[in-house]
Amino acid sequence: MKYSVLAAMLALGCGQAVQADTGTSAPAAFMDQFSVHGTLTLSSDYRSRGFSKSSHKPSVQGGMILAHQSGAYLMLWGASATTPNGGSMEADAIVGYTWRIDDKNSLDFFYADVNYPGGDFSPNGKSADFGEYGVMYKRTGTLVAQDNLSAAVYYSPEYLFGSGNEYYFSGEYSFPVVENVRLFGSAGYTKQDSVAEFQLGSVPDGKKDNYFDYKVGVRGDYKGVTTELAWVGNNIDSQFDMYDDRLYVSVTKNF
Repeated sequence: MKYSVLAAMLALGCGQAVQADTGTSAPAAFMDQFSVHGTLTLSSDYRSRGFSKSSHKPSVQGGMILAHQSGAYLMLWGASATTPNGGSMEADAIVGYTWRIDDKNSLDFFYADVNYPGGDFSPNGKSADFGEYGVMYKRTGTLVAQDNLSAAVYYSPEYLFGSGNEYYFSGEYSFPVVENVRLFGSAGYTKQDSVAEFQLGSVPDGKKDNYFDYKVGVRGDYKGVTTELAWVGNNIDSQFDMYDDRLYVSVTKNF
């Protein structure tokens, strides 16, 4: 979720160069090199990588991003959640850099520090907090005008509860159907090194070391408010209902 929010906020114009007034003072000219944006989302569920992270309960998510015209940025993001360590909040910091290759293509390189404050449960005494590296490619106008295509790779060298390597690959495509309304579809693949590590870091009763997830739906924008209706699912075989396929609804305001 936070990475789709990050992509949307960067698309608002974060990191794009600002033409400074030659008569502007040095401090003002320096500040003109930065932009700040925020986001607030109310959703029927906190869905991430195909499953619920809020026990199918409504979630509030919000973030702020500080971006420099060079492409560097810092994002602080949080969400109400049912966390793996028994807490009720996720709090992340993401630092990254956007390389705008041309008007249609860009690459994002980033590192996310993922934290679950307030929880003290651990199956093995190790922390649920982890770090994750990512690279995301984005392109517009691939098949039709104003469509969006993205592909990303994420890697954590020490995932939840010290469960070792975790890899996530994802892609999304969206296109306009009428003004301010887009259809979209995304797919992802999660992989860990062994079934034991997968059970510790991803699915407690998992029977293999990987799974696929998907999301299909529609997004509409009206006066700066984005509404999303989607079906989210996966191929996880589990007795826990947090991995069930479900309908998802969210309302997001970027500012």
